Amino acid sequence: MSATTDEAPVVPAPTLSAEDVAAYLRANPDFLLRFPELLETLELQHASGSAVSLIERQVEILRGRSQRLEDRLGALLEAARDNERRATSVHRLARSLIRAPTLASAILGLQNSMREDFGIDEVFVGIVGPLLKHTNIEGLVRIEMDGAIARAFDNFFRTKLIECGPLAEAQAKLLFPKASELPQSAAVVPLEKDKNLGMLVLGSRDPQRFQPRQGRLFLDMTAELVSAAIRAKLA
Repeated sequence: MSATTDEAPVVPAPTLSAEDVAAYLRANPDFLLRFPELLETLELQHASGSAVSLIERQVEILRGRSQRLEDRLGALLEAARDNERRATSVHRLARSLIRAPTLASAILGLQNSMREDFGIDEVFVGIVGPLLKHTNIEGLVRIEMDGAIARAFDNFFRTKLIECGPLAEAQAKLLFPKASELPQSAAVVPLEKDKNLGMLVLGSRDPQRFQPRQGRLFLDMTAELVSAAIRAKLA
């Protein structure tokens, strides 16, 4: 009679996948603190092809993160300095417009400020219809709603929204007939949008200076200052 045994069958040990190991290490972040010798024995492939220890790889990653943080900080600081310069320039513009004794001097101050402080090549100010009684001021034009300028910018006068982007040659010639070099891009900004006082156009020879999706805060602020100055001088 043959002997029988009650021995349990041998069950193979479960295999661990890379995902299992990664999940365990995430759940036990102090694992390498308990087994520090692994830091120097584990090897990782470096971009150059040579093997480096885990600790060297960690140092490399930290250096990369530190450099990215420094780059971001530098960009933020530069943006802050740029905003400070712009705020200072807007303040000078406001002071020039407020102190201007006449409408002509206000327009001249606006032109000088735009060129010297903001690098704007050409400035156009148009006042709608009968509001403007003096038409001999350089850089200030009366706009008739059935005239050439109103027709060339019909979409702007219909929507009264800021438009930034390329400036067509025909439009540039209408606004800046005396320009030695026609602007390639421009910001077209309403003055007193609700009351339809007119339009302010800032032109640049750089075709990339004004872009459709650029920020509008500076343009809104400038339009408010110019509108207030003109309204005060028209009264």
